[in-house]
Amino acid sequence: MVDAARQPRVDVRAFTEVEKVEGFVGNFKVTLREKAKYVIADRCNGCGDCARACPIEVPNYFEMNIAPRKAAYVPMSQSVPLIYSIDLENCIHCYKCVEACGALEAIDFSQEDKIVEEDIGAIIVATGFGHFDPSVMVEYGYGRFPNVITSMEMERLNNSAGPTAGNLIRPSDNQNPQKLAFINCVGSRDKRYNPSCSNFCCMYSIKNAVLLKQMNPDVDITIYYMDIRTPSKGYEEFYDRAREMGIHFSQGRPSLITEDPQSHNLFVHAEDVGLGQNTIKEYDMVMLNQAAIPQPDQDHMSSVLNVAQSPGGWFMEYHPKLRPMDSPTDGIFFAGACQGPKDIPSSVAQGSAAAARASRILHSEQWEIEPTVAVVWPERCSATTRGQACGICAKACPYGAISITSPEFPAEVITAKCHGCGACVAECPEDAITQLHYTDAQVLAQMRALLADKPEEKILAFRCHWCSYGGADLAGTSHFEYTANERGLRVMCSARMDTDFIYEAYRLGAGAVLYSGCHPQDCHYITGQLIGAKRAERLQKMFHRMEMTDGRFRVEWISAAEGDKYARVLNEMQIVLDNMPQDALKAEIEKLKPEMSKRLKKFPNVPGVQEAMDYSDTLAQAITDQKETA
Repeated sequence: MVDAARQPRVDVRAFTEVEKVEGFVGNFKVTLREKAKYVIADRCNGCGDCARACPIEVPNYFEMNIAPRKAAYVPMSQSVPLIYSIDLENCIHCYKCVEACGALEAIDFSQEDKIVEEDIGAIIVATGFGHFDPSVMVEYGYGRFPNVITSMEMERLNNSAGPTAGNLIRPSDNQNPQKLAFINCVGSRDKRYNPSCSNFCCMYSIKNAVLLKQMNPDVDITIYYMDIRTPSKGYEEFYDRAREMGIHFSQGRPSLITEDPQSHNLFVHAEDVGLGQNTIKEYDMVMLNQAAIPQPDQDHMSSVLNVAQSPGGWFMEYHPKLRPMDSPTDGIFFAGACQGPKDIPSSVAQGSAAAARASRILHSEQWEIEPTVAVVWPERCSATTRGQACGICAKACPYGAISITSPEFPAEVITAKCHGCGACVAECPEDAITQLHYTDAQVLAQMRALLADKPEEKILAFRCHWCSYGGADLAGTSHFEYTANERGLRVMCSARMDTDFIYEAYRLGAGAVLYSGCHPQDCHYITGQLIGAKRAERLQKMFHRMEMTDGRFRVEWISAAEGDKYARVLNEMQIVLDNMPQDALKAEIEKLKPEMSKRLKKFPNVPGVQEAMDYSDTLAQAITDQKETA
């Protein structure tokens, strides 16, 4: 941080919050709230006289509230920049800090928060992680038993710059403990709270134990664990070193901690998996290694930055393997544990990678995006035809790329923000939006070509570009056997699979239709799969009411690695068609055609669709004439 503060191209804004982020890659407009410190930064030299003079003491958050700080304070002695702040909520306005500051005159109680707007080219989010509160796990007694502490409290007590200058003491009697228990996975790998592993906790627990053992070789330390996970370079060797130092490891999650009310010693009730029996052991202190969780304001930051969150609440990356530091919004990158629990080496590596990714934007005069963006036909928007914009497209867009400045004005697409999922195109009730390179006319032309000959024998498969299309490709390259009656059609996302496409496929006489895309957690477009899934569910219910044979319309989520599943699904759909007598299948197709035509009455009015229909009809007639002549 000191190097960063001294770098002339780095502007450190401490005590500042991001309130709003607008714009797009290379052209973000960021609104910042610089909170009032009630200290003039240019005059404060960090001497600390104001803190020494202040009579008010409050719990120090940095010291995990186990030591006090003054109302005039810095978060820690190594703060950068080293400028004091006045905690006005706890200040009693005695003005002793003003007197202590003397000729510097750095104290200014008239300061107010400042709202600052900045033009930003790229954003790196490195907000870190929060700590699970173990007090909700009443079986461990945290908050009730003074000698049950958390790993961060242990960290501060064991730190030479901490409140006890590195002298580990028991909170109950200020004595040095001689027998300690560390309990791993407190709140993690627990379906009640956080089912996932916190990644670094095993090594963190071992590190604290080794440090304590180095300072006091006679201390007795036992680490209770479910599984020891030491997967990185040098980690297994560090684990071996801890065992060689005499640190004990007991496999089994403790079920209960009780206390001797006289001595405040603790009794840990656990199952020792190695011994195959229950144990009760007495300790002077117990450390709870609590889970890493998203920051408390993660939801707020997600909304401000317009980036998605994974099911656990962490920020969601663009792709977990290929672009793990990119957010789905171009120009916003992740570094460290805001995206998921990481240890220090991984956080440093991701920070360097994010900086490199951001520098590409800052050194580019132009930024290329995918050409499959959405475009609005203003004359077709409900704001023009009815005088009121419906806003459905804006709600469907996961990137905030649809702008409706006023209900009286048509929607506009901010091209730099659009990622080309096509959700707005398929959701628009007025057919007022199209997607370049995947227009309704282009998709329709492909459908008509694929179903030109014996459509009742065909299975028309709609595939999302990123997953199910890759699954189909893998099925082919892996030589999986599946029906030759499959005809595949690619769109960018299942969110682009318009109901009109499905209706038209059945009106053209398709035997079956496969509606396929990625799994929810794998969606390339944040909420694209969710939008597509809701539409597919509505279609399934509608076809059931129409008494369509089960299996003629099928919805499947298939990843790019599931070529075997793609082949199996198609073969199962072919069995459905094979089990239907041809006369019954054709009769059902003819029975449903009027209903499909009724639902498609607006479809020919979409620009380019009628021309595509006329062209395909002309081409089909020409082929028929050629066959008759031959």
